[in-house]
Amino acid sequence: MGDISNFKVGLSSDLDNGQGGFSWGEINIDSLAPLNWNFLPSVGSTFTPESLSGYDAVAFAGPGITDDSFPEPELSPLVLSRFGVGYDNIDLAACTAAGTALTITPDGSKKPVATAALMLMLSTMHRLVAKDSLARANGWNRRLDGLGQGLNGKTVGTIGLGNIASEFFRLIAPFDTNRISFDPWKTDAEALQHNVTLVDLPTLMASADVVVVMAALTPETRHLIGAKEIGAMKRSAILINISRGPIVDESALINALTSHSIFGAGLDVFETEPTSPGNPLLAMDNVIVTPHNIAWTDELAFGMGTSAFKAITEISNGRIPDFVVNKDVVNTPQFKEKLAKWQR
Repeated sequence: MGDISNFKVGLSSDLDNGQGGFSWGEINIDSLAPLNWNFLPSVGSTFTPESLSGYDAVAFAGPGITDDSFPEPELSPLVLSRFGVGYDNIDLAACTAAGTALTITPDGSKKPVATAALMLMLSTMHRLVAKDSLARANGWNRRLDGLGQGLNGKTVGTIGLGNIASEFFRLIAPFDTNRISFDPWKTDAEALQHNVTLVDLPTLMASADVVVVMAALTPETRHLIGAKEIGAMKRSAILINISRGPIVDESALINALTSHSIFGAGLDVFETEPTSPGNPLLAMDNVIVTPHNIAWTDELAFGMGTSAFKAITEISNGRIPDFVVNKDVVNTPQFKEKLAKWQR
């Protein structure tokens, strides 16, 4: 059994605020005790073998993983614990080959992200930013221009019915809505637990007053919402995306918004991030945009930190943590050999 004081934990440099604290604020770092940790050097967009070598665990937010990111398996971390639920910039096969488990933080993200989705939906429907601009411009005589929409009586559809979408539907329970979802991985029985009806994608796009994208970005979901799908939406419908930009064909969305063939959009994500300052979406008064940070709150930071550090603590005690993405890694000899060192 390894000496726990020798268990090395690294935190990615994007978690460092440069002033002795954390860029996310309070992330429950105390829950890592008695483990020792330090910040890793800045690595840019992807981890390098030098940055990961010799660490037993790494908590991180932004950097990606490629097949060139790891040193040899015995020097690679047992766990990479990601702040968040997306992992489209992580090469899972490379993690598994290195004997490294990738964990995510759905328990820490679920409520804050669902709350942010509700806020963005209501703000877009009520045209909050346009009305804010009107007040600041002393446009009281134009208050009836561009009325917003109420949620009651509307059909709300989600692309995806995972943890966040399930929590989102729980949050809108007080509203009088019809609830539908497209998720080929869910059963009718699972959907009914949330008072949701599963439908196919064409049905959802044609019948929903609000389409909320809550799916993971995969090769199958890239441009899942294209010109055909957006063209099927009601003229009064809005599209909300808090997931990943490339799930929606941005050019098709711009065309629909420019021609007013849909009512509006609320976007926390873009196809390319950061988006270009000349992106037409930024100039539209029927669009609300945020820089992929709408759910970033003290609640989210504390929840993700708690979850990420719990995964690391479990590994340091020789136990397999919750929320391992590449589940097949736990049966590899390179993972088992490293884990055995810490089993009690």
